[in-house]
Amino acid sequence: MPSQEGAGSAAPQTTALTVALAEAMEQRAERLGGRMDVFALMALDELANVARRAGLLDQFSHCGSRRIIVMVVLQSWSQGVQLWNEDNMRKICQRPTSRVCGGGVTKDGFLRALSDLIGDYSYTTVSRSNGKNGASRSRQEWKERIFDVSNLAARDRGRAVVLASGAPATLLKTRPLLNGKHKEAVEASIALNAPARKDDPPENSRIYAANGDK
Repeated sequence: MPSQEGAGSAAPQTTALTVALAEAMEQRAERLGGRMDVFALMALDELANVARRAGLLDQFSHCGSRRIIVMVVLQSWSQGVQLWNEDNMRKICQRPTSRVCGGGVTKDGFLRALSDLIGDYSYTTVSRSNGKNGASRSRQEWKERIFDVSNLAARDRGRAVVLASGAPATLLKTRPLLNGKHKEAVEASIALNAPARKDDPPENSRIYAANGDK
C-alpha cells in the first residue's frame, strides 16, 4: 500500500513516480511554449504518506502558470506539519487559489484559524423610540462570528468549507462518488484496482467529490 507506513510501504516508488510525472509535464509545457495545450491535473491524495519529499510542493509553485493544476489532499493539519513543519505548512496553505476543508477535524488551533478566515457576519439594527421631543430613530452596526470553533468541529462529514481567492467562504455539500451517476464505474474500478481489505469494503469508500451542480 502506498499510504502504509513502515516496512512494505511503496512511498519511495510513488514519490519517484510523482516527481517524474511533474517533470514530464513541465518539459511538455516548455516544448509547447511554456504552457500546456490543455489543462493537466495532478490529484495528490494522501500526499504526506505517498510522496514524502519535503521540497515537492516548492517544485509545484510555478505549475499554475503552465496550466498544471496541483490538488493536494491531507487527512489533517498535523499530517502536513509532520512532513513540512509548522512554519512551512502555514506558507504552503497561503499559496493555493482554493482550499477545501472537510469535516471531522478537531484540532483547536487549525479550527480557530479557519474561523478567522471565514470571518464575521455584519448587520444593522434600527431602533425607534418616542419621547417628549417626538420620535427618534437610531442605527447600530453589529458583527457576529459566522462559524466558531465548536460549530466547525461539529460539522457533518458531508459538509466542507471552500476558501477561494477573491470570494467569501462558501459552505458546500459533498457528494460521494458511489452515490452519483458514475457509481457503477467507480465500483468496477475499486474492484479491479483496490487491494482486498475486509475493514474497508467498496461501499464504505472514502472517495468524495464536490457537488458541482449549479
